[in-house]
Amino acid sequence: MNGMTNSSNGRIEQLRQKEKEIRERIAQEKVRAARRKEKNDAKLFSVIGRALLKYAAQTPDFELMLRQTLQSVVTDEHERRFLASCGWL
Repeated sequence: MNGMTNSSNGRIEQLRQKEKEIRERIAQEKVRAARRKEKNDAKLFSVIGRALLKYAAQTPDFELMLRQTLQSVVTDEHERRFLASCGWL
């Protein structure tokens, strides 16, 4: 009977170890997914921003609308200073 208990305890420990490894892999995958999302977001912002700036340079009415939008939407002081230093606020 003691042999069965040891066998069961050994099996439980193996399963706990596998569970720990799976949790670690899940955590690593979550980090990779977050990094991929950040990278994709940065690329999206860059593409959209470039397109908006290009269109604003060609269309005065759109540039005015974009300036007004930035004025009302951007509230972070550091971002506002940056935009002001670039001539957008």
